[in-house]
Amino acid sequence: MTQPGTLFLAKISSWWDGSLLRAMLLEPRQRLTTLLLAICVGAGPMALGNDDKRIYVGIAPDIPTVYTYTVVIAAIALIYTLQAPRQDWRGLIPWTPFFGWILLMSVFSWGFSARMSSGILHLTLGAVVFAIGIAAARRDPDGAVLPWAFAAVAWIQLLAIAFAAVGLPLRHITGPQAPDLVGRATGLTAHPGELAKVLFFCAMFALVLPRSTRSQLWASRLTLGAALLGISLSQSRTGLVGVLVLIVGFAGLEAVASGIRRTHLMMLGAAALLGLVSLPWLIARFSADPTGGARGHLLGVAARLIRDHWWSGLGPNNYVALGGAIDKLTSSGVPVHNALLLSTAELGVLGSMALWLPFVMVVVRAVSGVISSKGRDPAARVILASLPGLLLILLTGWGLLQAPVYLIFALAFGYLGARTQQTSEEVPNPHQGAAS
Repeated sequence: MTQPGTLFLAKISSWWDGSLLRAMLLEPRQRLTTLLLAICVGAGPMALGNDDKRIYVGIAPDIPTVYTYTVVIAAIALIYTLQAPRQDWRGLIPWTPFFGWILLMSVFSWGFSARMSSGILHLTLGAVVFAIGIAAARRDPDGAVLPWAFAAVAWIQLLAIAFAAVGLPLRHITGPQAPDLVGRATGLTAHPGELAKVLFFCAMFALVLPRSTRSQLWASRLTLGAALLGISLSQSRTGLVGVLVLIVGFAGLEAVASGIRRTHLMMLGAAALLGLVSLPWLIARFSADPTGGARGHLLGVAARLIRDHWWSGLGPNNYVALGGAIDKLTSSGVPVHNALLLSTAELGVLGSMALWLPFVMVVVRAVSGVISSKGRDPAARVILASLPGLLLILLTGWGLLQAPVYLIFALAFGYLGARTQQTSEEVPNPHQGAAS
């Protein structure tokens, strides 16, 4: 006699195979959930709790915190696991050394704490988002979902800047740094530098937007303009230089492949105009802080911490808490202004190498893609063009490791890396047609 439990499982299986639940979850799941993830990390990374307390030091809060994007990532992970785990999770393979190192050090060196668990969760979410970006590229042959989603993020941030300009800010910045940020746009982020980084990635996605029709072409141009304007209003020096080099590099690589076109001249003209209108605040900021403040002192502190803990590191998210024991400025909440040194101090030399390995692999793939396509691969071009700006951001601050920027970084590189060197049968070139 058939057991009731067996009948129930058979009924569920029939219901699933009958595509009712599949239609509810799996048909719209990729586009909708990926869109929500982009909007959450780019425009609404709010904590789901009694308040929206966002720290500005360390790579993560002192305790594990659930954000809007945490919920979306969990939903995407569930959907991917239910449908095709082998295909959708293959993007985690480059992270295997990192996961192994985290497990090894947690058991034998770091121990466990709420603060460190928060840091591990944050870095692990970055790995998951990297895999989501790869899966999104595979599932989105038109190359539309993530680029258009981040185009929306750019316009949302610009709209928030406009509201603040007329006295209706959608986000209030509080804390000891608030007086120093007067006159600088923050949009929906916690700091002008964070806004500039978010818009830098929006500019990257704008450069790979489909441009097969004239309306798409102008949409991509205007979106790039929105990102440039927002970065200028944030008055971020690294953001400004980074996005200028991004545009010049992308246009230059494309011109080498297809010759100079009107589009390239317009991009270079936009970069020149951005530099010109940003010159007054750029001069003012360099005049007020020509040497970078206490960056030299903080580099010395980081060097000492790395020398003393080069093998195991201090543990994820522990730099300020443990490094503050040897330096008063660090104890006040100011880590080293260098994400590479910060990751080395927290994870150890091997752990830091494992953390950056997936991103280095994407860069190597992009170099190969540019060479093999003779510069015609837009995803490869934008990755290579972004490198000077990303290296500048990496070496002059710790923001590239903080949420939500770190997650956007992982999502962008996972997605663009997967789109690099894809054949025309797999992913049609979205830049044909009106792009010229």
